[in-house]
Amino acid sequence: MKKSILWGCGLTAYLVFAVALAPASLWFKLLPLPADVKLGEVTGTLWSGQIAGVQRAPMYFPQLSWQLQLAPLWRGNIGLTLKGGELKEMAQPYLQLTAEFGPAAVQVRQSALRLPVAGIMPQLQLPMPVDATGALVFNIQNYTLGQPYCSALAGNASWQQAMFKAPTGWIDLNAIHATLHCEEGNISLQTSADNPLGLLVKADILAGSYRIAGSLKPEASMPQEVHQAMQFVGQPDSEGRFPLTLQGQIRSQ
Repeated sequence: MKKSILWGCGLTAYLVFAVALAPASLWFKLLPLPADVKLGEVTGTLWSGQIAGVQRAPMYFPQLSWQLQLAPLWRGNIGLTLKGGELKEMAQPYLQLTAEFGPAAVQVRQSALRLPVAGIMPQLQLPMPVDATGALVFNIQNYTLGQPYCSALAGNASWQQAMFKAPTGWIDLNAIHATLHCEEGNISLQTSADNPLGLLVKADILAGSYRIAGSLKPEASMPQEVHQAMQFVGQPDSEGRFPLTLQGQIRSQ
């Protein structure tokens, strides 16, 4: 009986190590990846490896590396760390992710994501074309996967080096800051008004669509064309704030 138990444990250990140490390229061939995902050379193992280039518009990581961790096994989960891109390359996406995967939930903690705004704008069906630059930066303290997007979310977001193009040239908005949370499974973002546009809005990312509602009040120092453009936004309220409402579909790739 003892020999059978030992043989069983030995076989289990062998299978676990065989799976973990098998070439990662083999496992990726078995994954049902979307047709628009393009991968560079895959090296390493399922346990630890990297991909020399991952592309799915609007994102491109020149390198994506991963590492599995066994420390969360006592909770019945597997740990994962992901890193893609370079933090100093502001024109490229960047990802640093720490997550746990288990039968009950997928959780992300203390992670960061940066997405260049220029790549995001074409995915939004806006009422008028808008040219913008800078990067959206998301810092996640806690996130739990749910339907359609989340069951829990705590973090913050910011539009760094925010600029948009007006007929007379580029207008600098400095940075726009917001907090992140989860509402009925949807991702919700609430800005603070401490920006040159006085932009105070709540944006909801729904299943395949977005909804933005709030107001803005440009600072007196903003270019005259910005103040003139407010006539197309609507009538100001008693505090001089102009209502802002947008909604539309998010283009799927």
